[in-house]
Amino acid sequence: MHRGIMNALNAAAIRAALAVHDRGRRLAAALRERGDRGSGVVETIIIVAGFAGLAFVVYMAVSSKVHGWIGKIPGASGP
Repeated sequence: MHRGIMNALNAAAIRAALAVHDRGRRLAAALRERGDRGSGVVETIIIVAGFAGLAFVVYMAVSSKVHGWIGKIPGASGP
């Protein structure tokens, strides 16, 4: 049951990060079309935020796997 909850949480986190990333791409494209001064800074911030979100999702997915592997090691839970 615990694994199913973690998989559901990971899937939800991935969907949320992808939605944020997609929204950032669309916003950056809209800013490029307007040609506003300083839009390069805004685009950079959006891109960095998108990658930070994706990095968080990857961290969460890897973290749960590592904790699962550690949990399988005999004596890993403490003395």
